Amino acid sequence: MFIFKTHTELLEWLQLEKDHQHTIGFVPTMGALHSGHISLLKKALEQTDKTLVSIFVNPKQFNNPIDFEKYPITITEDIAFLESAGCHAVYIPNVQDIYPEGLPNIDLNLGILNEVLEGPKRPGHFDGVVQVVHRFFSIIQPNKVYLGLKDFQQCKVIEALTKTYFPNIHLEFCATERELTGLAKSSRNMRLSETGKATASYIYQALQHIAHNYKKEDLNSAKRAALHFLNQHHIEVEYLESANSDTLALTSNWEEPNHNIVLLAAYLENVRLIDNIQF
Repeated sequence: MFIFKTHTELLEWLQLEKDHQHTIGFVPTMGALHSGHISLLKKALEQTDKTLVSIFVNPKQFNNPIDFEKYPITITEDIAFLESAGCHAVYIPNVQDIYPEGLPNIDLNLGILNEVLEGPKRPGHFDGVVQVVHRFFSIIQPNKVYLGLKDFQQCKVIEALTKTYFPNIHLEFCATERELTGLAKSSRNMRLSETGKATASYIYQALQHIAHNYKKEDLNSAKRAALHFLNQHHIEVEYLESANSDTLALTSNWEEPNHNIVLLAAYLENVRLIDNIQF
């Protein structure tokens, strides 16, 4: 497995692979890798000739400096994990390589995507996502990019960016990987105690309650019951909202089948967790 620290080194490898007509599958990550990331890599290995994973904790998408400081860094373990999974190359740049002096800021109007849920809760977060993803896509020009749907709103932001600037790049959205308890796999789970991980599994149970009551009862009643359930387990809910899964416009009524999504952000043991369910 090749390990690249600069985009100059990476570009040499990419050019060689593209000269051989090899397709490139790209998995962007912030490290602290888990089996959810590996599931994305495996899809890339199946569908493209060469796979590239990036590891970069992007400072521009952290609106909370403490959250940035506490984000788990496990580079040595990550490299071993990727190599054992059959990854072809990993790109581990520093901040200067991603944001060199004079790099223009990308100004993308995200509309409603920046006005609901994570948008107002994490000011500047999606602008940071836009900047780093635009930079990665500009350097790599991959054929396919693999993204996990746990970060649903982020997926929609990257989709908007891609349609505007990189229409030839295909985005592959992949289902959320979960523990046997239902807990969505996340790098942030490393910061939870074993008791916290067990408690966090109630998040998905609450979301399932809403989905299982689709059109059986009023949507707001189902949401209130889910909130009560989470409060009973001392999970501090930041938001629990339902939306149209195509537009992310919030709704207080059931949408047509396969157009519903319920999204949640909550705190447990001072760790912010997000999850969603589509139906």
